[in-house]
Amino acid sequence: MNALALLARDKELLLARSALCRLRLRNDASALRESLSWRRMAIATASSPGPRGALLGLVFSLPALARLARFAVAAVRIATVARLVLSLAGHARSLARTATRPVR
Repeated sequence: MNALALLARDKELLLARSALCRLRLRNDASALRESLSWRRMAIATASSPGPRGALLGLVFSLPALARLARFAVAAVRIATVARLVLSLAGHARSLARTATRPVR
């Protein structure tokens, strides 16, 4: 065989090998994607003892979080009312100042 025919055959071999590698990569990526489903990971996490304890602690802390949320809402309401009262007091003071000034 001449050198040109050998080069052409090598090129075809490389292209075929490259296509085969791409197919293998695509197949492996698909298999990996299927093995990492959310449902399967959630079941595995829930069945292991470490995260199960953390999940149980989170469930028990939910009432405390609700209490904290109610406290935060009450604090925001108190702050809003205080700002409104201060604003009204400032407005009343400015009205009182303008009412006591003599008219020229």
